[in-house]
Amino acid sequence: MKNVIAVALALIILLSAGCWDMREINEIGFVMAVGVDRADDTGQFTVTVQIANPSAEGSKTEKAAKQSVWVASADGPSIFEAIRKLVRISSKRIVWAHNNVVIIGEPLARDGITPVIDFFTHNPELRMKTGLVVARGNAGDYLYAKAGMEDIPGVSMSEMGRYRSLIAETVESDLLRVSYDYNNEYSEPLISGVSLKKVIITPENGKASSETEIIELSGAAVFKKNKMTGWLTPEETRGLAWVRNETRNTVVTVTDPEHENRSVSVETRGVKSKIYSQVEGGVPYITIAVSGAGNIVEEDGHTTLDIEEMKDHIEGLISEKIAGEIETSIYKIQKEYNSDVLHFSRAINVQNDEEWDSEIKDNWQGIFPQIPVTVLVDINIKTSTLYQEPRKKI
Repeated sequence: MKNVIAVALALIILLSAGCWDMREINEIGFVMAVGVDRADDTGQFTVTVQIANPSAEGSKTEKAAKQSVWVASADGPSIFEAIRKLVRISSKRIVWAHNNVVIIGEPLARDGITPVIDFFTHNPELRMKTGLVVARGNAGDYLYAKAGMEDIPGVSMSEMGRYRSLIAETVESDLLRVSYDYNNEYSEPLISGVSLKKVIITPENGKASSETEIIELSGAAVFKKNKMTGWLTPEETRGLAWVRNETRNTVVTVTDPEHENRSVSVETRGVKSKIYSQVEGGVPYITIAVSGAGNIVEEDGHTTLDIEEMKDHIEGLISEKIAGEIETSIYKIQKEYNSDVLHFSRAINVQNDEEWDSEIKDNWQGIFPQIPVTVLVDINIKTSTLYQEPRKKI
């Protein structure tokens, strides 16, 4: 009896092994990046996909003959229909689970990102941590451009996003974060921007140099509800990134306190910010407190100051510069864009809930641009190695 049961169990395991809808890897096209545009003349959506080409892997000779990715586009009255129409030109079943980034063309972003958010957040194959960026120009152009050092540009764009905090001139934006801000009644999305930069490429084989375009992370797109209203420069974006806690480790350069034509660079570490609010007479006040540490990593020349004196001077200069960056950026989002991308409404609602409900929320659009904002920055220089000149004896 035991032998019969054992044989039966073995047969069940053998017959049930595997997946009924299994597909061979060479039958699947893995999307690495996707761009979405809207045609001006027809109003239809244009979806451009970048699909990995595994057959391109191999020797340098083989790679030269085959591209690492296959790029194709299709149009449709909806994003979903445009994607379905890709089957007319694709020889493989398109799979989205490995997509790294969704690129939105600027014209579509200004027209409204509702279709993009709706489709990609409802797609069960996509990860909500998939990167989301707005392109200067049409998104489709970026799927043909080179990005980073990887063979597959979509992978490079994802890797570039991992290191954005080292310069903090763009912001963290993925489907999860953007959809959260998009669905919030009082705050708006801030989405990382990308641009195309022309560079000269010199081949290793001695052939003539040629000009090509590469993808560069650059600034951020500001939204009012679902529509893009304008751009922030990389410098203005960093001003907001301090407040968004996205600049824990970056470099700030100031003028040497003893020499106007020399500079000192400080690498900041562990920078954190907090937003505090209070309401007086129906008027909300915001205080932004930024604190962190830093190391002097470069100076143009020698100094006669001792280490503690130098630290005191640089701490003041660095704190002043960071505060200036934050104030400039906040002024722009308040006065020019009237867009709460820093979630002041959330801070006031949580910290002053009674005043928010009774005095502020119904008039938020008129109140936000007028909110007084105070910025307090405290950067503590921890260590440094200075080139010191001996002080002259009197």
